[in-house]
Amino acid sequence: MTSISTIRNLGEAMEAELNPAGIPTAKALHASGADEAYRQLLYFIARPHFIAYYVINMALQGRP
Repeated sequence: MTSISTIRNLGEAMEAELNPAGIPTAKALHASGADEAYRQLLYFIARPHFIAYYVINMALQGRP
């Protein structure tokens, strides 16, 4: 089970937001993709920001 913070540019803060949103691992994040992960954040986190979508999208593409 690989933690989300092992993905480049995604740290412990993003991991702490994605875990309660139902995305506990890097594998689950890759499987769900950026769109679904952001949708989950919108549903579970009180104040999400569009930058979160951008960061997740870039990280899943392996871009810095």
